[in-house]
Amino acid sequence: MATTPKKEGTESSVLQDKPTASAAKAGDHDRIVMASRRADGSMDQTAPEFIGDKAIAIAAAKEQLGQQAASAVDVAARGVSSTPEGAGSSEPDPDVQALKDEQDKAIASAESQAEREVRDLHQGLGD
Repeated sequence: MATTPKKEGTESSVLQDKPTASAAKAGDHDRIVMASRRADGSMDQTAPEFIGDKAIAIAAAKEQLGQQAASAVDVAARGVSSTPEGAGSSEPDPDVQALKDEQDKAIASAESQAEREVRDLHQGLGD
């Protein structure tokens, strides 16, 4: 466990006795490697700052937003998923292909959003 160095001439382990304006100005923020997401795809952190390897953060954000976007398209198009009754066919279903095309568009858009977020908020390796 890390400890704060003692202030000289005191027995206190507190570095400063009272808050300063400069400390309050920075405010609280979250240092993250991968964002938590709300249902609308926005980040659920306070003033997020990506740390760690940038390429990994971008890949994680792309995967996360891509899956969320594809799921949103699926839910909007079909509501609750179910297995239809009756005989199946080996022919591609045009409705399924149209849904897949919409999911691919949503994934591409989400991946662009992921790259922008990480690029704008990345702060290095956190060393």
